[in-house]
Amino acid sequence: MKKKIALIMAMMMIPASLMGCGQSAAPTTAAEPAATETTAADAAVEDTAADSGAQYVFLDEDLGVESYAIGFRVGDEELAETVSGAVQALVLNGTYDEIGEKYPDIKDYLCLTADDIDASTLPEEGSGDPNFTFKHGFDLDYPPYSYRQDDASVGGFDVELCQAVCDYLGWGYEPVPFNWDAKDMELNAGSCDCIWSGFTKEGREDDYTWGITYSNNTQGILVPADSDIKTLADLSGKIVGVQTATSAYDMLEDSQKELADTFAELRVYETYTIAYNDLKAGAIDAIAIDMTAGSFLIADDNA
Repeated sequence: MKKKIALIMAMMMIPASLMGCGQSAAPTTAAEPAATETTAADAAVEDTAADSGAQYVFLDEDLGVESYAIGFRVGDEELAETVSGAVQALVLNGTYDEIGEKYPDIKDYLCLTADDIDASTLPEEGSGDPNFTFKHGFDLDYPPYSYRQDDASVGGFDVELCQAVCDYLGWGYEPVPFNWDAKDMELNAGSCDCIWSGFTKEGREDDYTWGITYSNNTQGILVPADSDIKTLADLSGKIVGVQTATSAYDMLEDSQKELADTFAELRVYETYTIAYNDLKAGAIDAIAIDMTAGSFLIADDNA
């Protein structure tokens, strides 16, 4: 029940309409300072938080919308096409949605539908080379997309979808977890065949050969429910955490730099799990994070 509450809280903050798969969205700009009186929206959020007992919520204003896709080395068009085709085949046979149901923080952001797919263009099941092992590169601590579980095994939506792709094609599967800031080094060294871990395409279009866009997401600001931070303008003079080499970090260094310059500090973390623990401890005031990852941390904390 607590997970459902946390999800409801997070979803309240999602923009009215998400961008479709493959579409780019320009990040929103920092809002003008809010009026001093409490708005009806603020009151509704506060009342809901109080009623539900939720400890952390997203601000109504977000940092921007992005597309998640699979990044391959430049020149690996054939591999990207094969993997993308297998993902679409999994949409048609229901596996894509079935995996999504396991991750309620993600499922409403999934953007592939059977209506958009031409089955005649897809690889047949079992058509891959059985001697080939696909090396899946991903962030070792980016739930709910990819992470190490308590038993040291790997899990997450992207991990399960990649495993299903390999099963469909008849390939072997090898997980290659790494610290996110090492992703390019791992890919270019041949340690992995792709980067598939809530990987944002916008701003990196020419840096990789891109596979299919399979999900959309929104970058938001996560705060304690009882925080005096109600708008982006209220982050002025606050300590805000973010994970290194993420889309939220890139936005705060670029399109949202004017906003970031108002912070007392932008504290950069190796993982969002560490940042979230600091938020709970009161060491920081807010976290810039994508809503799916933030929703997962809230739900997992209240499980």
